[in-house]
Amino acid sequence: MKALLVDGLNLVRRIHAAVPAPDPGADETLMDRVIDSCTKSLERALRFHQPSHVVVVFESDAPTWRHRLYSGYKQNRPPMPEDLRDGLPAIQRAFLGVGVRSYERPGYEADDIIATIASKIARAGGKSTILSTDRHYCQLLGDAVAVYDHFGQRYLDHEMIRQRFDVEPGMLAYFFALTGDPGKSVPGIRGVGPHTAARLVKEYPDLDSLLEGARDMTGKISTKLISGAEEARLGFSLFQLRTDIELGINLNQFRYQSAA
Repeated sequence: MKALLVDGLNLVRRIHAAVPAPDPGADETLMDRVIDSCTKSLERALRFHQPSHVVVVFESDAPTWRHRLYSGYKQNRPPMPEDLRDGLPAIQRAFLGVGVRSYERPGYEADDIIATIASKIARAGGKSTILSTDRHYCQLLGDAVAVYDHFGQRYLDHEMIRQRFDVEPGMLAYFFALTGDPGKSVPGIRGVGPHTAARLVKEYPDLDSLLEGARDMTGKISTKLISGAEEARLGFSLFQLRTDIELGINLNQFRYQSAA
């Protein structure tokens, strides 16, 4: 199995933001252009990756377990434009027209659904490529899981993560628990920046060890870690990807056969 797992909103929101509106009086609407661009973009990905299975994962408006855990989760993220929200069913129908099914499960974000599918495929001896610009997926990187930035036309691989964050991909949830992530409205520990976080991640094998070790540290870093311990533990829970969701699907439902 060679699966392509597409982060649906990551794909279509970027395209929607980039597609220019048609001239006044044109026969086509902006959404017509968005649907066409989304479909062509997906087709390019299919030609490039040549998958045996494909699923485009969307997410509903329903609150997720992360919102229940932290009410401020993603509170600063701009809402989806209404025309795009109304146009999602048409985009999904267009994707189905090229042989690709969509999936969503209320209460879960696309990242947890995709992480669960990728893990299931890995256990079965298959491989997956996650199509997304979201670097949080990189905590899944391994022999069986790759992450590809479709717009940047590059793999988000181990070396890229090391250069960007100075930590190993598997430590990203730990790293972001310290720094926070404004894109997800998660604060992290006040006053701990990426350079300090990377150093601490290298010195302490996990978050519990770090927070316990903070009692023996001296100076401002000790105070910051002790006072921010609750925020760090919350962030770590929020940034970890779940791989245990009961999806109720059979991957054979998403076998890809070109509709051409």
